[in-house]
Amino acid sequence: MDIHFLKSKSVHIVGINGIGMSALAIYLKNKGVKVTGSDITENNNTKILNKYGIKVIIGHKKTNVIKKDIIFYSSAIKNNPELIHAKELNIPLYSRAKLLQIICKNKFVIAVSGSHGKTTTTSLLGYILDKMGLNPIIISGGVMKNYGQNIHLTDSEFVVVEADESDGTVFKLIPNYLIYLNVDKEHLDYYKSLSNLQNKVESYIKKLIKKNTKIFLNGDDKFLKKIKSKNINKFGFDSSNQTIIKNIKVTDKKTIFDLVSSHHSTLKNITSNLLGHHNAYNIASVCCILNELGIRLKSKDLLSFQGVERRMNSIGTIQSSTFIDDYAHHPLEIEKLISVIMLFTQQNKFLIIEPHRYSRLNLLYKDYLRVLSDFENVIILDTYTAGESLKKNWKNSKDLVNDLNTVKSKKALYINDYQDLFEFLDNMMKKSKNNLFVFAGAGSISSELKTYYARRI
Repeated sequence: MDIHFLKSKSVHIVGINGIGMSALAIYLKNKGVKVTGSDITENNNTKILNKYGIKVIIGHKKTNVIKKDIIFYSSAIKNNPELIHAKELNIPLYSRAKLLQIICKNKFVIAVSGSHGKTTTTSLLGYILDKMGLNPIIISGGVMKNYGQNIHLTDSEFVVVEADESDGTVFKLIPNYLIYLNVDKEHLDYYKSLSNLQNKVESYIKKLIKKNTKIFLNGDDKFLKKIKSKNINKFGFDSSNQTIIKNIKVTDKKTIFDLVSSHHSTLKNITSNLLGHHNAYNIASVCCILNELGIRLKSKDLLSFQGVERRMNSIGTIQSSTFIDDYAHHPLEIEKLISVIMLFTQQNKFLIIEPHRYSRLNLLYKDYLRVLSDFENVIILDTYTAGESLKKNWKNSKDLVNDLNTVKSKKALYINDYQDLFEFLDNMMKKSKNNLFVFAGAGSISSELKTYYARRI
């Protein structure tokens, strides 16, 4: 199956408003494929899809699939009436991974995967290659500020794609180059255990080595550093890596470091607006790919990269207080976020967290306690369920606050209602100026922040 085959079909996408599926839908439409889709609610992606002339039906019902030839569906979709009826009608059903395979077929593919950092890395790499004239197709898991959407459409033979490990999508691709940034206790609802995820990653990398894929791994990652092959280039701070990050300096404005490599001449004073040591890893991986392609990084291109929405994204200022929106929803991501927050000079720094999924909160509960115990002003909102139910003996947000307050000298605060949160913010801004409010989570927290901000400016 390829794009030419799909041009003669009526394609329907279930879960089309998701950040990954919406990008693929736009690609199909741009290639002349007749596309419709459905989802539970509208979001910003709905507006972008409508702009491209893609009809989005709100609400899942079996009539949506009548007269459709092929159905693609998001991995987030469970027990869906459209999928059930499609089976009854013998309409072929395929996952997002299959659609991504079709798009990448006969292309030069650079895939970026890992538990953390892949959206920023994909977007940065694609943008740099675009500035260098390769004009790649970029498929990202976030809205790229330089392009205003999650996909950059071109007729190039180059594809830079975020290969999501959350549903095994990455393991279906055979890219020419692969960046694997890290392997962490994430998406274990799918993999069931960290060892299963690690085994999948290792088997995949070994398979790609046989396919002559050039592989770039974070050599500081405890798991990835153990995988060895002449086809692998490792990057990181440790001197055992082929590409080494040195002399790093991080401020509230810039990240600056040198990159020393056995494969190319030293890059001095690499300067980026992306803050933090974790972003130095992302940039280093991009430089590895550029070197492989015979391209030298230009400082002006790196500095003109505007980043990705919801990654330490400034929403604006109200009464001298700054509001930041971030996607962090895993303890390691929150830990990195805190390290960046501490660079800022505001006297009063507040971290407002909406935990994401009961299963993640409970699996990583000790990590949440460790990461949050030293931060002074922590506010915990109700857990965003993402369709999960609270099981017997599981902890919830209130438990997290209670347990934090047994080890914190500065008490964490539990707020279960957004209206109460908004009143709290109003009161804090009356009491003091120059506050920094950082909102973090993968659920409804971003839209709630933007609603609050729009009402107050």
